Amino acid sequence: MKKLILISMLTMAFGAQAAGLDYYKEGAICDRKSGFCADFMGVSVALTKMYLGDKAEQKLMAEINKVGINDFDASTFTMRGGLTCDTKVKTCWTNRYDKKVDVKATKTLFGT
Repeated sequence: MKKLILISMLTMAFGAQAAGLDYYKEGAICDRKSGFCADFMGVSVALTKMYLGDKAEQKLMAEINKVGINDFDASTFTMRGGLTCDTKVKTCWTNRYDKKVDVKATKTLFGT
């Protein structure tokens, strides 16, 4: 599989509830430990900078560059605790294995 998912490299744990994530009214979720933010379009460098600062933005850009901009898929991501979202199907799950919908995250990002 040529496409690589950046967040797989950033995620430290999976299978648990998405505890410790920051949910924002503006429709974004940030994971301070993994160092990135996402919105309805996926991983966002701009939101990462806005909410987590310049160092987090630089670290995220370094990871994107390491993977390669052509192989970076911002539309699917996994955060600390296992929260996994796919912007193409507008759904977040508590983890990528059980496929139990995370209602709070799905509503935060996609309004549904």
